[in-house]
Amino acid sequence: MSREYAREVVLKIADAVSSGEVVPVETAHVSGVSFLTVGEYGVEFLEHLAASGARVSVFTTSNPAAVDLAGVLGVDEVVAKGQERITKALRAMGVNTFFSCTPYEFVITRQRTFHAWAESNAITYINTFRDAWSDKNPGPLALLGAIAGFVPKTPLYTLEGRRPTVLVEVEAGPLGPLEAGAVGALMGEQIGSGVPYVRGLSLTGEGARREFAAALSTYSAMVFAVVEGVTPNWKEYLEIADFREKIRISQGDVAKFLRNDETPDVVYFGCPFADVDSVLWVLAEVKKRGVPKRPIYISTSPGVYGILGRLVEEAKRYNVYIFTGSCLVVSPHTRKFRTIATDSLKAVYYIPRLHGVGVVPCRRERCLDLAYA
Repeated sequence: MSREYAREVVLKIADAVSSGEVVPVETAHVSGVSFLTVGEYGVEFLEHLAASGARVSVFTTSNPAAVDLAGVLGVDEVVAKGQERITKALRAMGVNTFFSCTPYEFVITRQRTFHAWAESNAITYINTFRDAWSDKNPGPLALLGAIAGFVPKTPLYTLEGRRPTVLVEVEAGPLGPLEAGAVGALMGEQIGSGVPYVRGLSLTGEGARREFAAALSTYSAMVFAVVEGVTPNWKEYLEIADFREKIRISQGDVAKFLRNDETPDVVYFGCPFADVDSVLWVLAEVKKRGVPKRPIYISTSPGVYGILGRLVEEAKRYNVYIFTGSCLVVSPHTRKFRTIATDSLKAVYYIPRLHGVGVVPCRRERCLDLAYA
């Protein structure tokens, strides 16, 4: 009965948004699984689905929770118990509770296959850097789609809906994580919606890719950009492009987007979750410089956390705290701080809004300088 319920709901939504058409999906990724963001009503919804016998029919993963898996972030008993109920309900439905915002690290998403993902940075990443197809599905719809096995056939599940509409020329670079995020944010603010075709975008490594995707989707409704020379099938997208406007982003534009430094309580890396190279870079720097005056927090995926092994405990001796399964955006632990320095434009956007905590955007190297200031 529960799968039939999910199918019925998804079909009704499809009637409203895609003339009743649906597409079968290979994987799903569910957001809205932090007790901080969904609260008691969200927990009850998940528990109701699980009690009805609902089970996902495709490989499904989950977004970060309010409680980290390593016990680094302290939360009160209400949050801890609420998160435990969410985890229990998700597992009962067959959802893999990796609690990661970077499922593309371990989920194979082939070109031009359909997926029901609900974490905007992850959607933008697979759309842009793999040409795997997912729209920005709300968390409940992604879960219902995972149970039903299909989602509404919205424009991003069609080649026509992915036709580039705006030409973006980037005259800045190579871009590190912060600058890549600034370009994504500027594109988002100036364009708002549509499909950008980006020329001249030079991203220095995996961290920059993640920050570009996260910022673009945070500061706009867009979850897909064609990056010339990078996006699979970019030549085909250029051939079908219908450019209605053109914008330029210069080094000066990027510099104007960044604020002056303030003194933080803590430095934070890992929004989206830090890749292994980024974590190892931070650890190498603190070993050279010595113990910083201010703590450094790094959130990463369970996979990277496992790879680090004994380095996690060693890092604590350098006032560096590595954790997984949660982040400072969705954990109430963040409210213990006054000001956070970070190289993530996504964190810059969400942390003040969700927690009332100040955020200082800084290049990775400058963030470390602030930890020692």
